[in-house]
Amino acid sequence: MRRRASPAGWPAPRAGSLKATGHPLPSSTPGYRFDAHLEGRWEETPSARPHHNPGQAALHHALTLARTVTGAYQLTDVHAAQAHLDTALGTSHDLTDTPVRLLWADIRLTVSEPDRAAVAALQRRQHDEALHAQAQRQRLQAARELHEQLVTTPTLALAYWLTQHPDSTQDSIHNLEELTRQITAYAPDNAWVQVAQVLQSFVHDLAADQRENLVRSLAQIVLRYDQPGLAQQLQHTAAGLAASNGQGPAPRAP
Repeated sequence: MRRRASPAGWPAPRAGSLKATGHPLPSSTPGYRFDAHLEGRWEETPSARPHHNPGQAALHHALTLARTVTGAYQLTDVHAAQAHLDTALGTSHDLTDTPVRLLWADIRLTVSEPDRAAVAALQRRQHDEALHAQAQRQRLQAARELHEQLVTTPTLALAYWLTQHPDSTQDSIHNLEELTRQITAYAPDNAWVQVAQVLQSFVHDLAADQRENLVRSLAQIVLRYDQPGLAQQLQHTAAGLAASNGQGPAPRAP
């Protein structure tokens, strides 16, 4: 059937309605989609080369725009996605390079309850995994900083060791901090004589088991400075302290 020509010589523009169901629209979660029901109106615009199927062109345009919108939303954000679609499709606009105008379109989004629950569970799992990964990064960073401090500061290594052993008292930790402060305050020319005096005073106030722990810690520090012979002597000294404290037999001389 031929279209009736307008008084200006152009054929009368065609117009029609849009109605489509069963067009799934993507969400931001791969594998999960919105269900869509679309209605709308379209009309032709004057052109020397009219489109063969303007209704399908208008439908394609509306669905393409809708896919762009819904692809940014989770299934749990169906109301926000719906509001975005209503804003984008609520006014008329001409199609690019096609003599068709979309007057309006209304797309109703629905989500199945199993899909919504699955996406909600996935979001919770991703949130928990992100928190766990952040906590791991923080623990790793703290371990790196502690390692750097212990390697560069032997007195800090000893202090840290004492804090990790229940057989060392808080008084010993306080005394160790005071010992470090006094050592660093002495002049370089007589520092080691003064250090020996301070060590003697410090050890005098320790219990036998604390003296043993202190000597074993000093052995580890000496070993780190590539002095295995001195470290072994300190270990034998610590073993002797343990024997005198009733914790084991005295070692044989090397």
